Amino acid sequence: MTVDRPPRCRPLPAHLVEAVAAPDAVVSHPEVLDRLDAALASLPPAERAAVVAAHGYAEGPVGAAIELDLETEDADALARNGLQLLRAALADLEP
Repeated sequence: MTVDRPPRCRPLPAHLVEAVAAPDAVVSHPEVLDRLDAALASLPPAERAAVVAAHGYAEGPVGAAIELDLETEDADALARNGLQLLRAALADLEP
Protein backbone atom coordinates (compact mmCIF):
# COMPACT_ATOMS: atom_id res chain seq x y z
CA MET A 1 0.00 0.00 0.00
CA THR A 2 1.40 3.38 -0.94
CA VAL A 3 1.30 6.28 1.48
CA ASP A 4 0.76 8.94 -1.19
CA ARG A 5 -2.55 7.39 -2.29
CA PRO A 6 -5.49 9.79 -1.75
CA PRO A 7 -8.30 8.62 0.54
CA ARG A 8 -11.24 7.00 -1.19
CA CYS A 9 -13.85 9.13 0.54
CA ARG A 10 -13.61 12.74 -0.49
CA PRO A 11 -16.04 15.60 0.02
CA LEU A 12 -18.09 16.51 -3.02
CA PRO A 13 -17.55 19.94 -4.52
CA ALA A 14 -20.29 22.43 -3.64
CA HIS A 15 -21.38 22.82 -7.26
CA LEU A 16 -22.17 19.10 -7.45
CA VAL A 17 -24.15 19.14 -4.24
CA GLU A 18 -26.14 22.17 -5.40
CA ALA A 19 -26.84 20.56 -8.77
CA VAL A 20 -28.71 17.66 -7.17
CA ALA A 21 -32.41 18.44 -7.26
CA ALA A 22 -34.43 18.04 -4.11
CA PRO A 23 -37.27 15.54 -4.38
CA ASP A 24 -40.39 17.20 -5.77
CA ALA A 25 -42.90 15.41 -3.64
CA VAL A 26 -42.66 13.88 -0.21
CA VAL A 27 -43.91 10.31 -0.08
CA SER A 28 -46.61 9.79 2.54
CA HIS A 29 -46.07 7.41 5.43
CA PRO A 30 -48.82 5.01 4.26
CA GLU A 31 -47.27 4.92 0.78
CA VAL A 32 -43.87 4.10 2.28
CA LEU A 33 -45.43 1.25 4.24
CA ASP A 34 -47.18 -0.04 1.12
CA ARG A 35 -43.91 0.06 -0.80
CA LEU A 36 -42.11 -1.72 2.05
CA ASP A 37 -44.81 -4.40 2.12
CA ALA A 38 -44.50 -4.92 -1.64
CA ALA A 39 -40.69 -5.01 -1.43
CA LEU A 40 -40.82 -7.58 1.38
CA ALA A 41 -43.27 -9.70 -0.61
CA SER A 42 -40.88 -9.67 -3.58
CA LEU A 43 -37.97 -11.09 -1.55
CA PRO A 44 -37.10 -14.77 -1.79
CA PRO A 45 -38.76 -16.62 1.13
CA ALA A 46 -35.55 -17.30 3.08
CA GLU A 47 -34.35 -13.69 2.85
CA ARG A 48 -37.81 -12.39 3.79
CA ALA A 49 -37.99 -14.65 6.87
CA ALA A 50 -34.46 -13.68 7.91
CA VAL A 51 -35.13 -9.94 7.55
CA VAL A 52 -38.44 -10.08 9.39
CA ALA A 53 -37.04 -12.16 12.25
CA ALA A 54 -33.73 -10.30 12.58
CA HIS A 55 -34.92 -6.74 12.03
CA GLY A 56 -38.73 -6.67 12.07
CA TYR A 57 -38.94 -8.55 15.35
CA ALA A 58 -35.54 -7.24 16.52
CA GLU A 59 -34.30 -10.76 17.25
CA GLY A 60 -31.03 -10.36 15.37
CA PRO A 61 -29.25 -13.12 13.53
CA VAL A 62 -29.94 -15.59 16.34
CA GLY A 63 -33.69 -15.16 15.91
CA ALA A 64 -33.36 -15.55 12.16
CA ALA A 65 -31.26 -18.68 12.68
CA ILE A 66 -33.90 -20.19 14.95
CA GLU A 67 -36.69 -19.25 12.54
CA LEU A 68 -34.89 -20.78 9.55
CA ASP A 69 -33.14 -23.63 11.40
CA LEU A 70 -29.74 -22.47 10.12
CA GLU A 71 -26.37 -21.60 11.56
CA THR A 72 -26.25 -18.02 12.87
CA GLU A 73 -23.71 -16.93 10.25
CA ASP A 74 -25.87 -18.26 7.42
CA ALA A 75 -28.99 -16.58 8.78
CA ASP A 76 -27.08 -13.32 9.22
CA ALA A 77 -25.92 -13.51 5.60
CA LEU A 78 -29.51 -14.07 4.42
CA ALA A 79 -30.71 -11.11 6.49
CA ARG A 80 -27.96 -8.88 5.05
CA ASN A 81 -28.78 -9.99 1.51
CA GLY A 82 -32.46 -9.32 2.14
CA LEU A 83 -31.71 -5.84 3.46
CA GLN A 84 -29.63 -5.07 0.38
CA LEU A 85 -32.52 -6.13 -1.83
CA LEU A 86 -34.93 -3.98 0.19
CA ARG A 87 -32.62 -0.98 -0.02
CA ALA A 88 -32.42 -1.41 -3.79
CA ALA A 89 -36.21 -1.70 -4.11
CA LEU A 90 -36.75 1.42 -1.99
CA ALA A 91 -33.72 3.43 -3.13
CA ASP A 92 -35.83 6.20 -4.63
CA LEU A 93 -37.28 6.94 -1.17
CA GLU A 94 -33.93 7.81 0.40
CA PRO A 95 -33.30 11.50 0.93
